[in-house]
Amino acid sequence: MKPRRTTVNRRKAGRAPLHHHLLELNVRTASVKRQRRQRTGGLLWKIAAAIVLLAILGAGGRLVAEKFFFHNEEYSLRHLEADLGGVISREELIDLTGFREGINIFRLDLDQANRTLSALPEVRSATVERVLPDTVKISLERRVPVFLFAGHGETGESFQPGKSYLCDQEGVMLQPARLDPEFLNLPLLCGVDLTGAVPGKKLDTERIADALNLQKALSGIPEETFRIRSMDVSKPYAVVVTDSSNARFTFGHHDLPAQLDRLRLLLRHCQERGRRIETANLMVSRNTPVTFALTPERGAARITPSPTVKKNAQR
Repeated sequence: MKPRRTTVNRRKAGRAPLHHHLLELNVRTASVKRQRRQRTGGLLWKIAAAIVLLAILGAGGRLVAEKFFFHNEEYSLRHLEADLGGVISREELIDLTGFREGINIFRLDLDQANRTLSALPEVRSATVERVLPDTVKISLERRVPVFLFAGHGETGESFQPGKSYLCDQEGVMLQPARLDPEFLNLPLLCGVDLTGAVPGKKLDTERIADALNLQKALSGIPEETFRIRSMDVSKPYAVVVTDSSNARFTFGHHDLPAQLDRLRLLLRHCQERGRRIETANLMVSRNTPVTFALTPERGAARITPSPTVKKNAQR
């Protein structure tokens, strides 16, 4: 009689021992770790070699630069071409930048020089350029002043170097240390509090904004016809402009284009009739109040001759 085989026995007979599977797993894990270490080591060697190569190239490049550029007399500064716009003198430029003749052109810090020059209150923008082999070009764009401010208790149209304030069309305050003949012909702006004025900074007040807006609008009228002598912004509701003939014109803050049209009509009337305005309130749209100056011819016509003059005339 044959012995019976159970299913359990057949399964046990076909299954490998457990410790054999664990051994194979450990071998594969060790192999993977070894391959990873080899790849990591190879990568680190490549990185180290690249760093060493770059260091050698950098050192070599520095030696080449020192020999052929930084110690080469051909690249010494010989020409300083400067368009300074009257802001500073050439000597002041050299003191500010340190750009002296004979210095190697590659050792000059152009960015720092640009920042230094741009920080000057009267400079709107600065350009500093290196031109090989021995030239540096510097150009300054100057802020153009449009008003001379009347200081505290000051009413005269005078400029005092280092004390008087000016401003450009952007409202940036200027306080030049030297006299420019152009400053003496600037319109005088009155009625502005200068307590917070700082050279090179914008004095952001409503009255200055109104003055600049009106000045820009009036600049469209030919200067031989109308030229601003002074502008008073002390009144909160109006601006009083005095022209070169001492005529006074009152402008409001609203509907400025219509007021300019009325001004042009008055100026055309004066040119055609040979008359001169004393005052005009351009804020009024209808029947604009205007007073005309008495011309010498009209004044002489109103004078009654004395009896002595009549007797001499009869003789």
